Amino acid sequence: MMDEELKRIALKAVREAGAILMKYFGKAQSIDYKGEINLVTEVDRQSEEAILSIIKDSYPDHRILAEETGDSGESSSFKWIIDPLDGTTNYAHGYPCFSVSLAIEHE
Repeated sequence: MMDEELKRIALKAVREAGAILMKYFGKAQSIDYKGEINLVTEVDRQSEEAILSIIKDSYPDHRILAEETGDSGESSSFKWIIDPLDGTTNYAHGYPCFSVSLAIEHE
């Protein structure tokens, strides 16, 4: 079972990231490509930065694997796995089917 403090931090992070996504949803944004059809927006980056900041403030020694910034490489029994804007193509086209995805892996 997930420790209540881990759960509290995870919920805080996804709520903060979700607020960022909603603030910019439907507004013009810069869109870059990580691959031929793999989009990334400035909102992806802002959302990920917010999540990283919250996690690192509470758990600076935990490992993090994030879609935009990659693997922190830290050695820890905990690993946070982050997709700050799951459904970027939908989001970029104004289709309201997207989310923040966050998982915590232990050992």
